[in-house]
Amino acid sequence: MLTKFLLPYPLKFVGLALFLPFALLLVLSGVYEFELSWLTWNGFRKDADGFNTPDENFTYEIAYVGTFISLFLIAFSKEKIEDEYIQKLRLDSLLLAFYLYSMISIVGTLVFYSFDYLLFMGYNMFSLQVFFILRFRWVLMNQQKNLLLA
Repeated sequence: MLTKFLLPYPLKFVGLALFLPFALLLVLSGVYEFELSWLTWNGFRKDADGFNTPDENFTYEIAYVGTFISLFLIAFSKEKIEDEYIQKLRLDSLLLAFYLYSMISIVGTLVFYSFDYLLFMGYNMFSLQVFFILRFRWVLMNQQKNLLLA
């Protein structure tokens, strides 16, 4: 089976290895305002008058990007054996994940718009990949379990 747009199989393990540290850093920096001092830049941006703004720390941004990239590597890497069933399962899982993502985005917009909408949308950007990975792995695990029982 020709899968042009999937990443090589070993990148799944790179994504798994990166996910835990970046997700932990995301929670620590988001909830507890943890910052890595070496990610602080002095005068990174200038305001409208041309003056330097206070120091800016990029721990939260690095955590977001790292978590997103690690989930991307996990979700879109080939399986060891990539066949038509895996391709159909991948498509069905992606469709269901997109439905859930759309529903959460609509409900979240109605509920959180005037409060922490940016924070909500930031975390919601992971939901599409997370739902896809969870559903794909769950169905694949159940299928393998059924094959072993037969």
